[in-house]
Amino acid sequence: MDRISGTGEQSVRSILGAFLFREDDVFKKVKVLSGGEKSRLALVKLLLAPPNLLLLDEPTTHLDMPSIDALIAALKNYTGTLIFVSHDIHFIPAIAEITLHIQVGEVTHYAGNYNYYLRKSGAESEQSGQIAGLKNARPDGAPTSQVKHRV
Repeated sequence: MDRISGTGEQSVRSILGAFLFREDDVFKKVKVLSGGEKSRLALVKLLLAPPNLLLLDEPTTHLDMPSIDALIAALKNYTGTLIFVSHDIHFIPAIAEITLHIQVGEVTHYAGNYNYYLRKSGAESEQSGQIAGLKNARPDGAPTSQVKHRV
């Protein structure tokens, strides 16, 4: 609370509550929090003082479903630029507006949301969408229907 200016205690408690910190949980020392609780607390801190760019690597790791849903709701209200890496088939379609598929040093840009990616990649399901294109994993055998960039 001391580090966050301009935010009242009720606002902070509301956000903490959305990330499943209830009652006396808000008074716990950080050193006694579990890995998942520390991840949730880090997200709360970002939401209370949001930067204009978030780069998240597997943000749902260590989170339970209610925490993931709270994160999705919070990120939908985020007004900055969001870039994330995820394999979470619940999280990706809820948040992604543009999909980049990175494989064997190449990036394929899909100019639509995750459902667009699934259709264009030929994936039969969300789970198969995560491995779509692996049959063409050789750099010279990659599909050419989308824009490719070498990384």
